[in-house]
Amino acid sequence: MADPIGKVLVAATAKGGAGKSTTIACLAVYWHNAGRKVALLDADPNRTLTRWHSKGNVLSKMTLRTELDEDAIIPTIGELARGSDLVLVDCAGFGNQAMVFAIGAADLVLIPSMTDEANVFEAARTCKIVESAAQLTRRAIPARTLLCRVKRSAVATHARAQLVALNTNPLTAQLTDRVLFQEATFHGASPTVLAPSSAAAAEVALLARELEWLLRVHPPAPKTTPARRTELV
Repeated sequence: MADPIGKVLVAATAKGGAGKSTTIACLAVYWHNAGRKVALLDADPNRTLTRWHSKGNVLSKMTLRTELDEDAIIPTIGELARGSDLVLVDCAGFGNQAMVFAIGAADLVLIPSMTDEANVFEAARTCKIVESAAQLTRRAIPARTLLCRVKRSAVATHARAQLVALNTNPLTAQLTDRVLFQEATFHGASPTVLAPSSAAAAEVALLARELEWLLRVHPPAPKTTPARRTELV
């Protein structure tokens, strides 16, 4: 039987510090613990995801490729997708050719955005890049914005309204600016592992489920326990 081709989720934005790497890491750990085969591609020159992967925690159990050569982005995504359920790509926090190539290979583009005007503007601009990539590849490439590092609900409500007005399709889920997300980066883990019952872990779970629906990812196969043999005496 041929290896399955995994769905490709690309996190992209031209604004640094929006929460891109943290979101990718948290989703990767959540889906890995749910029994999915997750592969990671770090295309960010800062190599943040690569550093977290090297810490020896849950994230390090997943296949990761660090690739900064823009010409190798699409072949690497294709290689990782063979035999994986999901390929998560962390792009640079600025617009470059590698980001465009990754978007062109995506099944879904996730655009993290903080709640300030500059982030909202860059999220809208990144959506335009996705639209251009879709025209170039002659296929639909869906994109969704994600409010990250939310500090005040009133500001988040206003930012969400602006994202809607700019036709950036914000997700219902959002990630609040919680200490646990910052702590997880030092461990190469996620709130899913560090504090499974926390509000941060619940936010990651809601985000993952919403993305699963958008990606049309099938539920992971249940783990089966081999039947015990009964020996005749």
